[in-house]
Amino acid sequence: MYLAAAADDSPLILLALDLSWWRSVADELELRRALLQASALSDDRLIVHVSHTHAAPSTFRGLADRPGGHLIGAFREQIERTCVRLISAARGSARPAILSWAKGSCHLAFNRQFVSPADGAVVVGLNPAAKADDTLLVGRVADAAGTIYATLVNYACHPTSLGGANRLISPDYVGAMRETIEKETGGVPCVFLHGASGDLTPRRSFEADVAAAERNGLEIGHAALGVLASMYPPGIGLEWIGIEESGTKLAVWRERPFAANCAVEARQVTVPLAVVDMPSKEELQRAIADATQEYVRERLRRKLGLRETVGDGQASDFRFLVWRLGDAFLVALPAEAHSSFQMQLRSRFPAQQIAVLNIANGYLSYVPPREDYTRNTYQAQVAIYKSGAAECILSAAGATIATLLEPHPPR
Repeated sequence: MYLAAAADDSPLILLALDLSWWRSVADELELRRALLQASALSDDRLIVHVSHTHAAPSTFRGLADRPGGHLIGAFREQIERTCVRLISAARGSARPAILSWAKGSCHLAFNRQFVSPADGAVVVGLNPAAKADDTLLVGRVADAAGTIYATLVNYACHPTSLGGANRLISPDYVGAMRETIEKETGGVPCVFLHGASGDLTPRRSFEADVAAAERNGLEIGHAALGVLASMYPPGIGLEWIGIEESGTKLAVWRERPFAANCAVEARQVTVPLAVVDMPSKEELQRAIADATQEYVRERLRRKLGLRETVGDGQASDFRFLVWRLGDAFLVALPAEAHSSFQMQLRSRFPAQQIAVLNIANGYLSYVPPREDYTRNTYQAQVAIYKSGAAECILSAAGATIATLLEPHPPR
């Protein structure tokens, strides 16, 4: 997506990729730097956002010695070429349009912190007893005549319909969701914005059959189409007309044109966060060499990537982006926030539409809320930041949105 307030303004570029996550800073930064150079953009004006499907090929060059690893280099080069081509094509086809938003709900996502009846441990899996965030935020890009150019879907749910027994490459539920929406919108692109899903999973999870991903995607797709059907025409809103006398006093509202908010702004925010105690890089490398079970090695490799990410200090700078798109905001995090993060942010700014994007411009860690550390959840166990990190990021995001909402002198 190519976004600008006016034709001669520096644009914002959003790339949404069907990939899993980044194993190291270098894994992601190599791609993003190439795209920044090719598009002549500053750091704050590009978001590379992955859908987090757990059934995508790895992009990590460090796995080159593993089965199929010899294909990774060419795969990365293909991704880079495709992204450069897409950015160029978007620049060339940019046209005036109105971005409108509406909220709905979808009940696919469930809390995924199940308390085991065997020993009381909190494990990763469906927890029907806990309420999940069901917010479905849908964006529509269209011209004044109503011709749709693109749709956006922001929903928080781990793309883990498919589990370890699956052997196929898949976008998980995101693929069927897109196909369902694009079929009904004339084939225009549907952009998926993966929300704050650190504690959420689909109803059907960790299955081997891709039919589970298809069914999950159909549910979100149909819910999003319902939201699209509820939206007013582009540039139109409701206005209160007055009272009509009848058997009782009737409040009369009618559709009226309104002036669109054309503000397009970007901010890069930096928050210093305390890092948990963890083994050194050398200690983790030795542990990987000594491990005899593959799942143990995999966990250690992930931890090694995190150690290399934050360095050996006791604190590390956490950088994220906040984009203003008219009355809406994108909060793009290089991490996995929990649903409470987006719920609190939306509660603070009820007049704005806010989409949180997990795993954007890199990947650092889960950032669970404080209570997860007390409960010793999986997300808290593997997080590289100490308790309170999520709250620090939330405070900084809220302060940035509040600043961007302050009146600016006319251009």
